[in-house]
Amino acid sequence: MSKKYMLIGVLGLLAVLALALGGNSAAAGPPLRTYEVTLHNLTDGQPFSPGAAATHKANFHAFQVGDLADPGLEAIAEAGDEAPAVAALSGLGLTDVHDINRPVTPDGKTVGMFTDTLTFEITAHPGDRLSLAVMLICTNDGFTGLDGVKLPSHGSAIYHAAGYDAGTEDNTEESADIVDPCSGLGPVPLAGDPDGNEDAAVDSDPHVAIHHHPGIDGGADLSPSMHDWINPVAEITIERID
Repeated sequence: MSKKYMLIGVLGLLAVLALALGGNSAAAGPPLRTYEVTLHNLTDGQPFSPGAAATHKANFHAFQVGDLADPGLEAIAEAGDEAPAVAALSGLGLTDVHDINRPVTPDGKTVGMFTDTLTFEITAHPGDRLSLAVMLICTNDGFTGLDGVKLPSHGSAIYHAAGYDAGTEDNTEESADIVDPCSGLGPVPLAGDPDGNEDAAVDSDPHVAIHHHPGIDGGADLSPSMHDWINPVAEITIERID
């Protein structure tokens, strides 16, 4: 055989090997599963803000009671601003990140296009966990969510979430320190709204660890009868749909 035809044969063999290896590499990658997540507000007086959700490996934690809140969670819990958390999570190489970009009204209440239930889709690898966080709007820095719960391999799973305090802001319960959507989405308008949201003025110094929220005391503009809750505050249903 001439060197010319021997070279063609070798190149052809290398091409076949490259295709085979490429195909095996793609096949070896973990498959993605698709899940539908439904967040239902169980409270009578606490609307939920936009927030963030992510699927990830089991060793990642979005938040934990006893730890300090990171800046992304702080922005959600104090201002209902999900953008910093979505950006931070997206930069961590997690499986999937979802921007929960609309609020959720209290149980049984509809305000315009907003209702007490929100549904979104998210993808995950086998063995992944789900985390999410949204603000309890009629609080200073309250939130609810899930940290690293198991995704069902088939069918659905239901989780119940409590109310947490991010530990980043004093619980003044004053209208000037509460986000204005509390008046529009909550049970009653607060005095003085719209009056902004003075986060810096009531920042906890130093911040304290995330803990279970003590509820509404009623010493200022929030009302225990209107804005308080009994845990759980949310029901989250996760269903595999692929």
